[in-house]
Amino acid sequence: MLLRLTPLAFMKNVTSKSESISMNLVELFDPKEEFIFKRIFGYDEEIFISFANSALNYSDDKKIISVTFLNNEINKTAENDKESRLDVHAILKDGSHINIEMQIQNTGEYEKRSLYYWAKLYEMQLMEGEDYKNLSPAICIHVLNFNLFKQKKNFHTVLAVVDLEIKDIFSKDFEINFMELPKVAKKMYNTLDKWMHFLKNPSKEEVNAMGDKTISKALDTLEYLSQDPVTRAQYEARKKYRLDYNTSIRVAKEEGIHIGEERGEYNKAIEIARAMRKLGLPLEVVRQTTGLSYDEIEKN
Repeated sequence: MLLRLTPLAFMKNVTSKSESISMNLVELFDPKEEFIFKRIFGYDEEIFISFANSALNYSDDKKIISVTFLNNEINKTAENDKESRLDVHAILKDGSHINIEMQIQNTGEYEKRSLYYWAKLYEMQLMEGEDYKNLSPAICIHVLNFNLFKQKKNFHTVLAVVDLEIKDIFSKDFEINFMELPKVAKKMYNTLDKWMHFLKNPSKEEVNAMGDKTISKALDTLEYLSQDPVTRAQYEARKKYRLDYNTSIRVAKEEGIHIGEERGEYNKAIEIARAMRKLGLPLEVVRQTTGLSYDEIEKN
């Protein structure tokens, strides 16, 4: 069957094909990049609810049905944007606060950082002079691109405050979830598995094969962001910053090791610290890398 196109219809057809070809040529962003993650999960209610419900796995009567996003604007555009770490903050209909974090690198103190994030999420609910009874559950979900719990195989870990003697939950206001992406199996059994595979940056064909319209919607958002020149500039700047940061740490270690080859372990740590400080690395990073105290670093 022949189809005759009017000039206008022909141009629309060409434009549609051109856009399709253009999209195929565009390299999609990694959805694990913190500020891209925030743009996908921190603006669209349907996407957030699908992901959060699959992660928390509450009973039907406790399923999330609506959310209000808080602090979801991206205030900074610098490549070392620290604010993007508070990735997605939302309040549920029952007053519970949820914070979803995406962490690409293990900086060595994530246990303490995750507790700090929970504490801030809980503390920020009260204004000065308000009653403690007004506090609502604070729920944190941390998606990690590294293994935090080396002793277990399951990628999903849930923490609660428990009486160690009678194994009873002390308070339901505390809940922290960890999702370790490297542990995610190839097979997908439920919606959470599918979301984990989405975050591992699958192809469009793989996402379509999942048969989940909300995850497909998330992929549409990722495709849209990947075509935006301003967003791409920010994305590439962040990638470069992370690469430079990692290279600086590696070079500092190598220089320190070379200098301290014929010296004791302590002197070697001092030399590594000096090299790292010369490169302008933060004091906390130097401390974690060398094992030295703050005083030892400052004195040397």
